[in-house]
Amino acid sequence: MEEEMKIPETTGLRVKESTKADLLTAAKWTKFLCVVGSIGLALIVIFAIFLLGAGSVASSMFSEMPFGAVAMGIIYLVIAALYIYPIMKGFQFASGAKAACLSDDENELARGIKGLSSLTQFLGIITILILVIYAFVILFVLIGVGFAAMNS
Repeated sequence: MEEEMKIPETTGLRVKESTKADLLTAAKWTKFLCVVGSIGLALIVIFAIFLLGAGSVASSMFSEMPFGAVAMGIIYLVIAALYIYPIMKGFQFASGAKAACLSDDENELARGIKGLSSLTQFLGIITILILVIYAFVILFVLIGVGFAAMNS
């Protein structure tokens, strides 16, 4: 005969007060890091604009095109563009977690956790990309050293 399975009544996630305190602390520190990150982002953009301007001024003064400053300015703008997303997701986590703890709102907690999930996923993907780049650099260095040793 078939056994009947009783599904326990779901009561939802319950969060202890100590966990709420830890979540509030994490939200405060995340907000602090995002504010500092936003200031850093503004400085990166200002520096990129300075490099782009310096490159165009230097090119008008000399006949040679100084692609170095312009290229670095563009690279800094790309870095700034990549930096916006994790800052936004950090703010989403901080505001959602704080609101959830203060009002016991599960929807706010879900919004905050979604921001944290997106943030960590983004950082994980960036970390994987950097590790792959490092692996290629090490591989090319080893190949270059091997060719140099064979030609010596």
